[in-house]
Amino acid sequence: MRRNGCAEREWPGFSARGNSVRTGWLAASGAAVRTGFRTAVTEGLEEDSRQAKVIRAIVIGESPADADELVAAFRNSGTLHIFSVSGMHVAMVGGIAWFVLRQLRVSRRRAVLLILPLVFAYSWITGNSPPAVRSAWMMAVFLLAFSFRRQPDLLNALGAVLLAAMLWDGNLLFQPGVQMSYGVVAAIAVGTAWASRWFAWMAEKEEYLPDSLITGWQARWLLWRKRLATSLGVSTAAWIGSTPLTIWHFGLVTPVALVGTLVLGLPVTLMLAAALFSAVLHPLTPRAAGWLNVANGKVADVCVVLAQGLSAIPGSHFTTKRSGEPMLMIYDLEYGSAAACFSGGREGAVLVDCGDPRAFRFRVARSLRGMGIEPDSVVISQPDGGHLGGASDVWEAFPIRQAWLPVEKARSPVFREWLRDGPAAGVKILRAGEVDGLPFPDGARLEVLHVPDPAAQNARASNRVAVFRLHWRGWRLLLTGDAGMMAESRMLESGGDLSADVIITGRHPSDPTLGAAFLDAVRPQAIIASHSDFPGTERLDPRQVAFWESRGIAVVNQGKAGGVTIRIDGNGDLLIAGYVDGSVVRLRR
Repeated sequence: MRRNGCAEREWPGFSARGNSVRTGWLAASGAAVRTGFRTAVTEGLEEDSRQAKVIRAIVIGESPADADELVAAFRNSGTLHIFSVSGMHVAMVGGIAWFVLRQLRVSRRRAVLLILPLVFAYSWITGNSPPAVRSAWMMAVFLLAFSFRRQPDLLNALGAVLLAAMLWDGNLLFQPGVQMSYGVVAAIAVGTAWASRWFAWMAEKEEYLPDSLITGWQARWLLWRKRLATSLGVSTAAWIGSTPLTIWHFGLVTPVALVGTLVLGLPVTLMLAAALFSAVLHPLTPRAAGWLNVANGKVADVCVVLAQGLSAIPGSHFTTKRSGEPMLMIYDLEYGSAAACFSGGREGAVLVDCGDPRAFRFRVARSLRGMGIEPDSVVISQPDGGHLGGASDVWEAFPIRQAWLPVEKARSPVFREWLRDGPAAGVKILRAGEVDGLPFPDGARLEVLHVPDPAAQNARASNRVAVFRLHWRGWRLLLTGDAGMMAESRMLESGGDLSADVIITGRHPSDPTLGAAFLDAVRPQAIIASHSDFPGTERLDPRQVAFWESRGIAVVNQGKAGGVTIRIDGNGDLLIAGYVDGSVVRLRR
């Protein structure tokens, strides 16, 4: 829209009257057909089941909601393109149609005239994504050559469709999906013959065995080897063509993709064929369509297991976006949830609280993946749902090996899931009292200054908060979280050293925090304070901010700064940068 110079756009087929928006009959009919197709391919399956999500993702290209770990398996196995309707899907639909027409003894020229409408219909019913439209038109140009008795050429077909697409909308060239789509096809057209040389030995016949002496099973074995060699050649050319674009756009390299598409090719083809047959069957007998979809759900399970197995192979995938600069990221989350991540660059990372389940899935996990950061440890400051990240969601998203928990018992079901299911998932549970410090990447160390009373099982989670101090290259950062007056008083009464350069604090729901006595003991140069408009207890009081600033303390209000990143520059200065307002606070030794 911005490239077209548009601030807003009027869509044909829609009209607004009063406070309602009405859809034209043609658009409404199209939506009804698409909805019917979506229902038909998953009839008989639970709407939110994993099987239904996989079928809709592969057949329709619908992004599965709340299934990041499912998407991660396909992404890390180099087969995420299966989750969007692309040239592969269009080619499979054409191949399925050609297989059926061959059984009906339809000639090739007539079959082309039947296949093309089906291919364009599939592209339309799945949303007319640019890769699907490109593939449909490429198939039309390629196959119509048979009808006109001309030799088809893949590069000519690609060039014709690319030229038409650029004349229609030149902005398509800036879309990663379009670049990947055209780039991979070009790589296949140019590089398949070259890549196939590596696998030519598979298709060689026995040197001294005449054709007349080849048995039936030997002929079939030779045919299978030839097809495998051809498939490996195509897959290699496609992988070589897509890898530079994948690195550029996503920072991901997936060597396992060389065989991933081949391994998943057969079950995906079976799933697509069953889904199309189910869509035809559904208007006649929904029950039979449901039975077929239940069987198709088993195929979906096979696809998931294969993707998970491929992604679990050592060296199957790695990221190129991993930051080499150590940093502490403090997220700005809503409703009192909290999360932070200390990254040592190439030395690993540790999550300090994980946010609530939704915030973890849609904000924390996605941002960390985008930066190429994979935490392997977790530190939980309190047994509250806004800090636990959904437990299994965390260790399914990242290779978590250990987790430090502040108490042994709590009423929170998610906290109990950490204790109960964590060890079974390979997560070593470290309990408060067992260790008083944790080594962090980049030579840093997390010191445990305060742990809540283990006997106060029925106390509010906000009164069961652990307090930490991070020692990092000579700087000290005090993480008080949601700790209230009780925790502060106990730390002051202990008489221990509480000094720190920075305080990172949340909001206690009822107690005032960071009073004069505590600040005298800590002597911070800066305070990073969370803020949320709702609920009211999570709001940062302007009077408290004024009090802190009156003591010469720099205050970073996350209500204005948003997420905060802390780094140490080459001079040893501590830099506190706000993501939203671009503010930077520099602390010198």
